[in-house]
Amino acid sequence: MKWNRVSSVLAATTLLGTIAAGCSTSNNTATSSSVDKAASPGASNGPKEKFIFWDKGEYTQAYNDLMKQRVEEFGKANNVDTEYVVIAQNDLKTKLLASIEAKNPPDLIVANDPVAKQFVTSEQLVDTSDIITKINFTDGAKKFSVVADKYFMVPQSFQMGGAYLRKDLWEKHKLPVPKTWQELYEQAKIVNDPKNGIYAVGLPLGQSGGGDAEGFVRDVILAYGGAIVDKDNNITVNSKETLEAITFLAKFWQEGLTPPSSVTWDDNGNNNAYLAGTVGFVINSGSIYDQAKKDKPELEKNTLLIPKLAGPKGDFILGSGNVFAIFKNAKGTKWAKKFVTEFYDKDFYNKFVEVMGGKFQPVLKGSEEMAFWKDPNNKAAGWMKMINDVVGSSNYPGPEDDLGSKAKSMQLATRAVQRIVVEKMDPQKSLNQLEQELKQLYGKK
Repeated sequence: MKWNRVSSVLAATTLLGTIAAGCSTSNNTATSSSVDKAASPGASNGPKEKFIFWDKGEYTQAYNDLMKQRVEEFGKANNVDTEYVVIAQNDLKTKLLASIEAKNPPDLIVANDPVAKQFVTSEQLVDTSDIITKINFTDGAKKFSVVADKYFMVPQSFQMGGAYLRKDLWEKHKLPVPKTWQELYEQAKIVNDPKNGIYAVGLPLGQSGGGDAEGFVRDVILAYGGAIVDKDNNITVNSKETLEAITFLAKFWQEGLTPPSSVTWDDNGNNNAYLAGTVGFVINSGSIYDQAKKDKPELEKNTLLIPKLAGPKGDFILGSGNVFAIFKNAKGTKWAKKFVTEFYDKDFYNKFVEVMGGKFQPVLKGSEEMAFWKDPNNKAAGWMKMINDVVGSSNYPGPEDDLGSKAKSMQLATRAVQRIVVEKMDPQKSLNQLEQELKQLYGKK
């Protein structure tokens, strides 16, 4: 039974007892207004209905401010009470599980696609194929929103990550911009200067539940020719290519090229280190660029935004981003569907992407023609071409299913590298353990 699955997860969640099971929280934003009831298909003479939306907190405050305003305007236009709740992204999954257990989930959420996909198999989400059909989404956006050829999510925005490089540090040593991981490693040994507070790179290896560390480790495994699973979910991780990749990655910590504290960094760790000027290279979405433009203009001038690095087998562009998900056992699913469908109004959506200053890339066809993306001063525009080269989502080449999402959220690949670095485990032994963990998760012998 799917509810039993949810319950078993909750039983292991020590925070459960402290989490409010209902949808009302102290940081709610509830709005209501008297409006033209003819504009609302759900209007009646009875008590006003309610639309409850849980959104993840974004690094850029402008995002949550704009979404709050959009929800309030939606409520007024449809004569419905609204509740817009901002939740830290690392807490979102736990709070959703609690609300489902209490049979009181929100109507709508925005989450990273791996988080939302975990609620597909437990049959918590509404089929959104009708919305996907109505909206002119790019093929890449559809690839990161599909699970087993079905749509239970709607893509909201790409969060394509590239790399940030301190131009002044590289120019000081007359080094070219690295194009491969091996080039970066060789150059990092020259740039590294921890005695003066500068580490060449800032690579995350924490197990916070965020996606930065696992995404970056998996990118390198793919670039070296390895894979977690194949297209049929056979466990293929234990290969000489994966062994080479995780052994190579561990060298950045073993040789002191990244801060020692980075073994525990959450998704904000590399942002903070780069903005503090203590590391010369990080991989991230556009959030650092956006923050540097506002608060660190000199750092922004000294920053190059470059594409992801390649490995011996090339580079693989994986699509990932934010998605809308609608909960079928909520009370306001019809309002959630209406809100999501209207969200893609062209004028609003283009403004929404522009406000994010390059942190989000658009999921709608035609948005790449906006003046914003053609502005030569917009450094993040260089990442736009990546959305057209997406080969799949985070579990590539495996299917985007519940197991793949769980494996990623459990950060099993991250743990494999961490064991080599922190526990000084032999790389092959750590890889063997990773293979066993995956077999256990996937029910393989």
